[in-house]
Amino acid sequence: MHTSAGQFYEFGSFRVDPYRHRLLRNGQPVPLPTKSFETLLVLVQNPGKLMTRQDLLSAVWADAFVEDANLTVAISVLRKSLGQETDSESYIETVPRVGYRFLGDVELVTEQPGALVVEKHRVSRTVIEEDVPDSASVSNAVTNSLKSVYQHRSLRIAAGVALVAVAIISYFYLRRTDHAALASPSMGSIRSIAVLPPRSLSIGNDDPSLRLGVADALVTRLGGLRNLSVRPTAASVRYLNSNEDPIEIGRALHVDAVLDGSMQRENGHLRITLRMLSVADGTQLWSATVDESDKDIFKLQDLLSQQVANQLFGELSNSEKQRIGRQQSHSTEAYSAYTQGMYFWNRRGDQASKSLPYFRRAIELDPNFAEAYVGLATVDACTQIPSPEAEALIERALQLNNSLAEAHASSGLIKMFHHWDWRGAEGELNKALELDSSSVSAHHWKGIYLSLQGRFADAQAELDRALTLDPTSSILLADIGQLHYLNRKYDEAIEYCNRSLAIDPESQMTQLYLFNVYAAKGMETEALKHSVLFELGNADSERTKTVLADKLRIGLAQALKEKLADYVGRDEEQQSILALQIARIYLLLKNYDQAMRWLERAPERPNFFVPYIAVDPLYDPLRSNPRFQGIVRKIGLS
Repeated sequence: MHTSAGQFYEFGSFRVDPYRHRLLRNGQPVPLPTKSFETLLVLVQNPGKLMTRQDLLSAVWADAFVEDANLTVAISVLRKSLGQETDSESYIETVPRVGYRFLGDVELVTEQPGALVVEKHRVSRTVIEEDVPDSASVSNAVTNSLKSVYQHRSLRIAAGVALVAVAIISYFYLRRTDHAALASPSMGSIRSIAVLPPRSLSIGNDDPSLRLGVADALVTRLGGLRNLSVRPTAASVRYLNSNEDPIEIGRALHVDAVLDGSMQRENGHLRITLRMLSVADGTQLWSATVDESDKDIFKLQDLLSQQVANQLFGELSNSEKQRIGRQQSHSTEAYSAYTQGMYFWNRRGDQASKSLPYFRRAIELDPNFAEAYVGLATVDACTQIPSPEAEALIERALQLNNSLAEAHASSGLIKMFHHWDWRGAEGELNKALELDSSSVSAHHWKGIYLSLQGRFADAQAELDRALTLDPTSSILLADIGQLHYLNRKYDEAIEYCNRSLAIDPESQMTQLYLFNVYAAKGMETEALKHSVLFELGNADSERTKTVLADKLRIGLAQALKEKLADYVGRDEEQQSILALQIARIYLLLKNYDQAMRWLERAPERPNFFVPYIAVDPLYDPLRSNPRFQGIVRKIGLS
């Protein structure tokens, strides 16, 4: 049985929306994989009827060769999502070695806009309905049904409502029929899209990095085509193993459409099914399935990219065809290692360092893999004590592909924090944006560059643009909070940092930013709390609670003195590395002479945070000191 956009199946507290592929419970979406939903739809369309396993496999996996176990998994997921209405009742009955039967009472509800229920009746448990009839039959059937209601109740007002309802239902039915046949024109309204990693249908054979790699390839190839805004892989990696409704994910990412799908890897073959969903109304705009040998991952990526691009834009230019057909590497093993590296790097925090061996492995397998060099260089460049290897890596990436926007963005980052080459950094960041105006990294690091120049309004514009491209980035929200702190807007800084923690509660960098803000506001208790969380990371651990209680007992000043005694008691080498941290502690203790003495040692060693002395409010008591001004000139920010 097919339904129109205004028809739903209801049982208990659940509603099945076939048109939008959604299951709701008390009006709230219930995350459900595509095949589990389609299995449920077949069952509720045939309540009380025994559906054999072959019936369900034929209906749900019509054009695919799948094992019987796929159905078992779909039913298992479905049962967990439905739960039970009472302790003694469940909705799906298993008939051993035969199939399944839906036990609940199902009602077919027809609604018009405004939620006026036109018709609501129980679906027969014995009659199997045929495929959708033509539009005239639909109109006649509804008209006759409503006439019956009118004659039975003898209410003239019902007849008026019925006639209006028939017209509306017929109109929306015809609109839906036309839309299904002519879906492509609606593609023209899509300006932004999110690519979700396809869900795995393979039992015991899941490869998360491969699924992420497929999504990353689509993001890379589609990004920038005709000003299409494609959310970066970092935005979708958090949904790698999520059962969330793709429409809700699309709304969270503020896009017009979502590319959602599934992947099955069996017997040396890889089958990927994608569908494009409109976030506005949940309609499916397009779908396609590609089946290739799992050795031909690049061919599969090419086919998917071309199909999506053709649906979005129609005829592609030669340069656009070259863009979507460009392979990052010709080695399947190298590409697999690279995608695993990207998986950990996109998670940031303490996971970022786990990406290093994978990037190195990718380079070892393919010495001409430019993106792998960029990945390794970027991780090295973002550590507190920058690695000298980063510069050589990014130079090699640019030799291999000088038109790679991310390579120029990382080059700008290195020039900023390794060499204090501000003119060179600006040139590289501008080059990156010329090559790809939708590069999140380029906008992000251009914003940081501008903030270090004291150009806070311009920095805000760049960081806001980056956040528009990646609205759920924890690190971006934290850095916007840091920008407000540098601009002495402390309440706004706290707001953005808390938004960052809502996404990533374990972010130690965000905790450090909040310590700085609360210390600047004189809120010692809050500052101590975030100091402990910066050091230990886990707010719920017993150790964290013990350390925090101890620091709250002795107060901020004493806690800082204990930390200072630890730092200055170390050997000369360690003191040199910790000079900036020691200077900051003396500033917090208002010992400005000692702070100045240690601050003069800070530029001797590369340190990610040295350039911030030019704008950080903590250093305001030293700004009139000629020795301090000399340091600012030394790093090129006077």
